Amino acid sequence: MAAHTCHHPRCDKPVPEAMFACKGHWFSLPKKIRDRIWAEYVPGQEITKTPTGSYLNAAVEAIHYWNAKP
Repeated sequence: MAAHTCHHPRCDKPVPEAMFACKGHWFSLPKKIRDRIWAEYVPGQEITKTPTGSYLNAAVEAIHYWNAKP
């Protein structure tokens, strides 16, 4: 099984499967985006590999935010 890593596009730090990002990158996101990711997270989605479309949209918002930063 492949290790789960931070979702930041330029980070490969391993994180627990239920975590979206490493601590540093998680807290680099605005609270509004972090709150949205948590609101859309369904417990166990990391096991079933079936995140909702709303969760994926929140994840894309986070990745776009990071990509806009130098």
